[in-house]
Amino acid sequence: MEAKGTLRKNPRKEKDSHPDLTGKWTDSTGQQFWLSAWRNVDQQSGNVWFSLKLGAPVEPKQEMAPVTAHSAAKANAYQPMDDDIPF
Repeated sequence: MEAKGTLRKNPRKEKDSHPDLTGKWTDSTGQQFWLSAWRNVDQQSGNVWFSLKLGAPVEPKQEMAPVTAHSAAKANAYQPMDDDIPF
């Protein structure tokens, strides 16, 4: 597998310090990481360049088990407390 990534305009940019672009980078093993980029302009030449930051691994989304009538009834079933509190 080859390493690859994508960057898109950051829809949550609120400050100059926030990245201009955000996305994900997938390494050659398939592990995904957050990717951020800041657009920079050289004041003398006007040349544009980007600084990049490879962030923490992306946590895989956990799929929730489908709710069935049996699992819903079990979750809502009365369960008496087993303790020694005298009231």
